[in-house]
Amino acid sequence: MGSVVALAAAHGLLPIAGSSPNVGVVGYLIGGGLGPLARTYGFSSDYIAGATVVSGAGEVLEVSATENPDLFWAIRGGKYELGVVTEIRVRLVELASLYGGFLLFGTDDIERVLRGWSSWTTTAPDEVSTSLALMSFPDMEQVPPFLRGRRVAMLRFGYPGAASEGEALAAPLRALAEAEMDTIGTLAAGDIAQIHNDPTDPGPSWLRGVFLTAFPDDAASILLETVGEGSPFTIAELRHYGGSLMQETDTEDSSAVGGREVHMSIGFGGFNPGRFAELPAASDRMLDRLEQWIAPFTNINFRGDQVGARHPLSAWPDATNERIADVRRKYDPDGVFR
Repeated sequence: MGSVVALAAAHGLLPIAGSSPNVGVVGYLIGGGLGPLARTYGFSSDYIAGATVVSGAGEVLEVSATENPDLFWAIRGGKYELGVVTEIRVRLVELASLYGGFLLFGTDDIERVLRGWSSWTTTAPDEVSTSLALMSFPDMEQVPPFLRGRRVAMLRFGYPGAASEGEALAAPLRALAEAEMDTIGTLAAGDIAQIHNDPTDPGPSWLRGVFLTAFPDDAASILLETVGEGSPFTIAELRHYGGSLMQETDTEDSSAVGGREVHMSIGFGGFNPGRFAELPAASDRMLDRLEQWIAPFTNINFRGDQVGARHPLSAWPDATNERIADVRRKYDPDGVFR
């Protein structure tokens, strides 16, 4: 993903990319794609203009709104078993710079920041995209000294506009507590990955995610109790959605993407293999308590490990699932990719 962003940036353009520069372009896009500017621009899969796909029958197909339109509908969010995508063409947006970055808060401010941010999301302007990660860092050499053995909150902010406007929009978040680090400022569009500052080195992980219809104070209390000191979770990340993601889906250019009408996502897991065995049961217990706010569908890119889960959510409503299955059978009648 990062190489595509860099090439486009040289021309003052930006693909609607994800938070990590290491994510594979095709897998990210055909699952939907929810990046750090999602509330402004919507799903990244909405920007797919066409693709070249090898079907299960061995045919090389051009796929677009006018060529094999049923497969074009399906690859924008349908993800698996639809064919081998050998080329994908995307629309870019004109954007040379943006206002974004993150605020890092210490342990004592985690609760205040979580509750304040979640309340702010209920009235947040559509052009601003934010997320909040609660992280527990192990006391390990690989971790920067000032973070070793600490719990922190990282609030990310992205606004594709002028610094003067962005500063005013970020002011309520800066006022939540005194940040230990504040990197929010004008960024070249090609540096969009700095908003989330995801690690780029490979490593083991266990992750699961669901979408939420709301995140009131009671839900915040459950999360704070679940991911507190001593828990097996390394990270719990909330991403605020809505805005342009909630465009009408029953139009001619609709797609198979799942999870449009949602308030936020929660992804959680760990990076310490010594505690991986604890995470499935701990996740089930947390989701049991959050159940009243869990959306009936999630997004295929966010499901993570569902093996044995008590909340094995589908990525699509039944009608969409059936339509995707019909496309699979048409282009892969012998189940080569199953």
